[in-house]
Amino acid sequence: MIGTIKRLHDLLIGNGDTPLQARIFHEVSVIALIGLPLAMLVNVFIKIPMASVTMFSAWTIIGLMYINSRYYGRLKSSLIFFSIGTSVFMIFNYFINSGIQGPTVVLFLLSLVFTLSVMPTRQFLYWILINIVIVWTLLLIEYYNSAIVGNTYANRRDLFLDTATTYICVVACIGVVLAYLINSYEREKKNTIHASQALKVANDSKTRLLSILSHDLRSPLSSISSYLEMLREYEFSSEERQFIEKNLLNETKNMQIMLHNLLGWTKSQMDGGTSVNFLKLNLAKVVDDSLLFQRSAADIKTVSIHTRVDPSIDLSADLDMLRLVIQNLVNNAIKFTPSGGEIQIYS
Repeated sequence: MIGTIKRLHDLLIGNGDTPLQARIFHEVSVIALIGLPLAMLVNVFIKIPMASVTMFSAWTIIGLMYINSRYYGRLKSSLIFFSIGTSVFMIFNYFINSGIQGPTVVLFLLSLVFTLSVMPTRQFLYWILINIVIVWTLLLIEYYNSAIVGNTYANRRDLFLDTATTYICVVACIGVVLAYLINSYEREKKNTIHASQALKVANDSKTRLLSILSHDLRSPLSSISSYLEMLREYEFSSEERQFIEKNLLNETKNMQIMLHNLLGWTKSQMDGGTSVNFLKLNLAKVVDDSLLFQRSAADIKTVSIHTRVDPSIDLSADLDMLRLVIQNLVNNAIKFTPSGGEIQIYS
């Protein structure tokens, strides 16, 4: 039942893809199309037939503007004709429905609330001035020529009945407008908070990336710089030069692999999280492969690296991540081990 009502509501008013101003206009139009016939019956009951004629004319205009907006997408023209048309009918209604004693002044206020909720902000002053000028003009006309506005209520009961029904319609329309505006504000607030959180995550990822780059690239860059300085300052034999060039190539490849892993990690963070690719790995082989790039840095510092990893240990892990962990541990060990020291890796 609730689902059917919601589908009918979306059909008449529009769903989340429909602009907020259009949904407000459609909602108020539907309420008016339902409420005006009831108001017409009240006016017939209290013997104000001309007011019923005015309301029927307004009902027709509202229905046409609703169709023009909802099914033809002409919201802007519908809003303008709606605002102007209802103002004209309310002016006429003021004179035939007891003037200041009737409900027309309240309806002008409702019209202003509705107009401001759907019109662009830059037009607010324009519509406020129009509303004030019309109401003040009507009040001044009645004040200086009260005979032009007749009392159409036969008794106090009719006055109170008309006022009460008008009040209910006004409250319903204002409630709908405020509900849409408040819900829109809450939705935009949530979107803003979500965007702020996403920006914070992006900034945190950027900070972590810079931290990792400064940490992980320092060692290979230092080794490459040392090798290049050695090649420039000393004369080496062909075999020594080949050895240094081989180590220099290893360091360069090491840095390329590290950059590849870091860029892959960064991309995974931007895509919403780290993607882990589990493989069956031999721990001893992964450690030996990872140390190929660290041994040259250890040799420069005269630090020896010894491994005692059980060759029978197999595990399930992401190869790139495991290598990055091992390389970070060994780089730190080389950095904080004094010259001539020893690093042991065991399981």
